[in-house]
Amino acid sequence: MTKKAKIGIYILIIVMVLLKEEVYQILFQAGMKNQTFERICHIKNTTLEEKYKELVTAYGYEDAVPYHLEPSKILYRDIYNVNKQITIYKGQQNGLAIKNLVINEKGLVGIIREVNKNSSIVDLLPNENLNLSVKIKDNYGILKYKNNELIIEGINNKGNIEVGDQVMTSDISIYPENILIGTIKSVENDNYEIEKKIKVTPQVDFNNLKYVSIIKDLRGAE
Repeated sequence: MTKKAKIGIYILIIVMVLLKEEVYQILFQAGMKNQTFERICHIKNTTLEEKYKELVTAYGYEDAVPYHLEPSKILYRDIYNVNKQITIYKGQQNGLAIKNLVINEKGLVGIIREVNKNSSIVDLLPNENLNLSVKIKDNYGILKYKNNELIIEGINNKGNIEVGDQVMTSDISIYPENILIGTIKSVENDNYEIEKKIKVTPQVDFNNLKYVSIIKDLRGAE
């Protein structure tokens, strides 16, 4: 074999080695990309499963409530709770309207007071604007927020009401009925012995709101 032929063979071997290394690198990188892609998919799917579980926790009782529900996450809330409001991601495009009730897995959160195209402002229950018809067993009254307390007015002293009784939305207003609001914290007669002074403990923890659901039904709405 001539010297020129040997040099040619050496060059061919070197080229093959280099090509093999390059092919290996390409395959290795492709494998890493596939692993990375699979890992991203796994993370995304895991995250979606977690979010799904959170939503199920928040709205798992949807079938038990005969109303149209629109789930939403909270867009903004005042950490100092000065306005006693939250802003949610849903609005006119989602069919929301002023006075829609807002709930979570615990009970009534508040009432929509302003609707924009893609967001809405919600008055939380602890809000001076509150004026909501409620019932306690067979007794009907008005839920208000005064002196940093949820109270019920308009129930006379003959009403059979005890501490621990549940407070629900009533069937004599535009709002859907039987939405849980809270429980009776204290009951006493007023100074004139005419009506009861009733304080309510809300069912919802307003400091830990994350997901809510809007009841889109209103009595008399088309």
